[in-house]
Order: sequence, then structure tokens, then C-alpha cells
Amino acid sequence: MKLAKNNLRSGVECLQAVFDAWRSCDSAYLKLVRRWGISLNTVWALEYLVKHPEGVEPAVLADDTHMLRQTITVVLNDLESRGYLSRSRSAHSIDRRRKLIQLTPEGEAFAQIVLSAISDAEQEAAATLSEEEQRQLLDYSRRFSQEFARRVNAIILRKP
Repeated sequence: MKLAKNNLRSGVECLQAVFDAWRSCDSAYLKLVRRWGISLNTVWALEYLVKHPEGVEPAVLADDTHMLRQTITVVLNDLESRGYLSRSRSAHSIDRRRKLIQLTPEGEAFAQIVLSAISDAEQEAAATLSEEEQRQLLDYSRRFSQEFARRVNAIILRKP
């Protein structure tokens, strides 16, 4: 975002305040999920697995949630050790190493508890904003995210 010279300081301060607010929000999420001894990565994996009860391969889960495969392995091992996840051979592959992961009934119940608590807190926080404020928050967040991603991609494509 190009800021006029006289607004540069206030623009930088505004972005810093936005990032501070995001970090504060992340801290609140972390505080909540620590209640169950899990990470935010685990929450994202649970959300994805709930939406895909037919099961997915770990690589697909990693790609779709934008997590490193090593991170997914740690998350899945933890969920499996708790009895919340099962791994079976993928019927779509002749490669015996490829596994399909699914939540167990206990995992589905656990996911429901965690995701409901998070959703309740998010909905209650959102309710403090008017409908117009919620729309603006969404619009501004999307616009910033899209523009930031576009500029990051442009930097990556430049030769060093």
C-alpha cells in the first residue's frame, strides 16, 4: 500500500496496531486450545478432517491447510496416539505406503467439542460488531490479504 509521505508514520503505526491485534487474537486462540493440550495446527487439521469424513491422504491435508508435511506428521501422530485418528491403506493407490486418514468416532466427538468452543467464542466476539462493521472487517481483511499476497508473489518472482 502506497502511503503519502506525511501519512507514512501513521500508516506504519496503523499496520503495527493491526498486527498487534492479530497477535492478540492468536494468543487468545492458543490459550483456548491449550485447554485440550493441542496446537492451532491440530485445530486446522481437525476442521479439515471434519469436512472430509471420507478421509484424506496426509499430503493432501498438508497441502490444503498450507502446513509442512513434517508438521502434519506430528499432528497426526498426536491425534492417533489419543485414539482420535485412524490410518488405513488408500483404496485409490497401489502404493502400500499411501495412507488414508479419518477421525475415529472419539475423534469426531473431540473435534466437535474443540470446534464448537472456538466457534462460540468467535460468534460472541463478532456479535459485538454491527453487521456493517462485520462486512467492513471482512472486506478490509480480504483486500489487505489479496494485495499482500500479490506483492509477495511479485517479490518472489524478482531475481535477487
